[in-house]
Amino acid sequence: MCDRDGGRLWGRPVCGPIVFAEHGTREAVQIADGIATPTRVPDSIGIANTAVEWDGKRWTMVVWPLPRGTVARRALLGHESFHGLQKDLGLPMASPANAHLDTAEGRYWMRMEWRALARALATGRGDAVADALTFRAKRRALTAGAAAEERALEMNEGLAEHTGYALAVPYVRERIPALVKKLAEAEKSETYARSFAYTSGPAWGALLEMRDPRWTRRVKATDDFGKLIRVRPHAEARTSEYGGEAVLAEEQARATRKRELMARMQATFIDGPVLTIPLVNMQFTFDPNNVQPFGEHGSVYETLEVRDAWGKIVVTKGGALITSDFQKLIVPAGGDGYELTLNEGWKVVAGTREGDHNVSR
Repeated sequence: MCDRDGGRLWGRPVCGPIVFAEHGTREAVQIADGIATPTRVPDSIGIANTAVEWDGKRWTMVVWPLPRGTVARRALLGHESFHGLQKDLGLPMASPANAHLDTAEGRYWMRMEWRALARALATGRGDAVADALTFRAKRRALTAGAAAEERALEMNEGLAEHTGYALAVPYVRERIPALVKKLAEAEKSETYARSFAYTSGPAWGALLEMRDPRWTRRVKATDDFGKLIRVRPHAEARTSEYGGEAVLAEEQARATRKRELMARMQATFIDGPVLTIPLVNMQFTFDPNNVQPFGEHGSVYETLEVRDAWGKIVVTKGGALITSDFQKLIVPAGGDGYELTLNEGWKVVAGTREGDHNVSR
């Protein structure tokens, strides 16, 4: 893929040192300068699809086994290779909460944007692009700071996913069916807060590429897909064109279920007995499709693995709360959904509230 791209996409080669790693055994193969070296990932490094610093070198890490589908496999390799290059491009990583995308209105307007993007890609209609921008503006007007949070994730994961798809299917017209399918499937996701940019990024990226094949050469961290496209939004939101009434009803029903979920999370992570673990210098891996924003408390990760100065915790069920300031990780006290391994000198002690415990030196 990189040989075929020849540096066209970003003005430099996307590929760099890459390591394929297996979760269970931590066995790995490093590939650099055309040489493949069997090795083992140190316990101090989390295993995830990401970029990591290892022995003074920046590596693209990809978890083995790879996806079976050709496009999915290539897109993953391209996506993660972008993260290895990202720092040199002056595009910082960012993972804002985007909690507004877990509300009924936020999800409604996101689905409207995605449907308009699908029409724009499939038909080339400029009015569909304008519709997408109109829905985008409506959504961002609902919550203070929404535009900045969305832009930050899109300029991180959105650009990475665009890179993946552009490398996997370099001719944009041939890429459209996969992107339209991706937009439709994304609507079914339980949460958009941390995962929406994986869908919006390659769709907006393809539309930009149709207008300017070299647009990525000029992109900056402060840019926004909606402004880069240089199309004026409509004055009115034409939601009826995209089944808006049915979508709104679905999202209102989901909001009812979400209130019930919030009550269960309150009982589990706030009111009930908990184990609180300090976050000092953590490395963590998680599924961006299974992150639930939890208001001022932070976000609940359904599954994750965290490594820090105190040791390691692997959460396989029941979830874990990471506070909004990223200073604490909270799990139910005495739960059976996680495995905690402490380093020497660390221990579990009783907390100030009955039933609570803390990890401490």
